[in-house]
Amino acid sequence: MLAAVMVVEGVLRVPDSEGHYDTGWGLYQALNKNCRLHLLSHTWTEQDIALWLTKRHITGHQSYLHAPEPGPAGRLEALQRVRAWRIGALVIESDPACAAAELAAGWNTALVTSAFQGPRQPGPQSIRPWDDLSDAVERQHEIRLTPHSPEHS
Repeated sequence: MLAAVMVVEGVLRVPDSEGHYDTGWGLYQALNKNCRLHLLSHTWTEQDIALWLTKRHITGHQSYLHAPEPGPAGRLEALQRVRAWRIGALVIESDPACAAAELAAGWNTALVTSAFQGPRQPGPQSIRPWDDLSDAVERQHEIRLTPHSPEHS
């Protein structure tokens, strides 16, 4: 049976949030039914992740792996524990730098990214000052109150 390792941050859980990704939830459900699924995180302790998962009724994975540090080195160190159990595991990864390191180390890796709309950047038009907006509203009000007759057109 295939072993799979899912990185929690960015695949299953929205970073710096209590929320989860629907795509990650779907992947978890599909992999959990067909693979020996392991979860990996550098942010959470095993107790923290267990509580978060229990609140969401996410159960059934084989184990939890804690990466000792963020980034590729920490991920690879944690993945070595899986390699001892099963050669050829699939890693579901959210960080492109970590995915590149995992591929270079011989791991089958799938990179999952999320479509995130960050803060909007200012467009070509600058923000109008409040006084300009107030003046424009006042002019519109005056135009509406001005009688329109054929001779004013």
